[in-house]
Amino acid sequence: MSNVLHVGAASGEIYYYDDLGVAKLVYAEPDIACLETLNNSISDYTSGNISQSMEIVVIPKACSSQSDQSLQFYANGGGQSSLIQPGARTIEIVGDKFIEYQVLTISLLDLKQSTFNHSVIDYLCIDTQGFEREILCSTPIDFLANHFKVIDVELMTDTLQYSVSKDNWKHVLLHLLKAGFEPIIHPQGITESYLFYNSKCDFKYIKPHIKLLRDKFSRNVLPNTPPNDLKTLPPFLLTSLGDRHFLPFSHIGGSIHPQHLQEFRELFVSYYLKHLCSAITIS
Repeated sequence: MSNVLHVGAASGEIYYYDDLGVAKLVYAEPDIACLETLNNSISDYTSGNISQSMEIVVIPKACSSQSDQSLQFYANGGGQSSLIQPGARTIEIVGDKFIEYQVLTISLLDLKQSTFNHSVIDYLCIDTQGFEREILCSTPIDFLANHFKVIDVELMTDTLQYSVSKDNWKHVLLHLLKAGFEPIIHPQGITESYLFYNSKCDFKYIKPHIKLLRDKFSRNVLPNTPPNDLKTLPPFLLTSLGDRHFLPFSHIGGSIHPQHLQEFRELFVSYYLKHLCSAITIS
């Protein structure tokens, strides 16, 4: 049974987490419209699922670098809300129906301590439309290393989507590397969700499972690829960071479509939460 902290909840994926056997699920979400949808979903889940055992907590605040601030929030109620002003590309895609209001903040450190106390977070998901740098880079590296196993973060790289620095994602990557996190899917300069695994966990246990997942995924992408034979995989399916038995894929010259990375991410997260996380500890 696992502990999950989901920052930027939107609709919440409650039944998805329940199917994966999550024990405690904490959401941080400041968007008023998303909160209404989320609370309705929780109500449906708790009233219609007699056997449900998942504890759900909702923190109606925006995760930020500091707690107890009041910050300007740009909300559209459809999963594109952010503490950062939306740019031309976002408005072109989702429209300009953003409203502005003030929201209260909570730091990642305070969020974790107030909801999970001394428990380790098995899976941290951050999807805040460009605000991930403020959240993660303000969190001490020792705290990240000692309290989180897997971090799944959408790194905003498109400065036309939201008003972020072009090096926004690089700062996040460097901070996580300093905290001892290894990339399972690593950034290659495109806005996408990327996975990082705590190197203080038992790599000998997790690495064979990641290899099996990569082989399974590769057979889906390339049906003629013999199972468990990485030597037959073309170079663009292998990471550029060196350890072929651990790191799965990267965007190299656009050879891997973002959809494929998303598919692998979903495969790993589901497998990890359902089968692996309870057997892995932070040393």
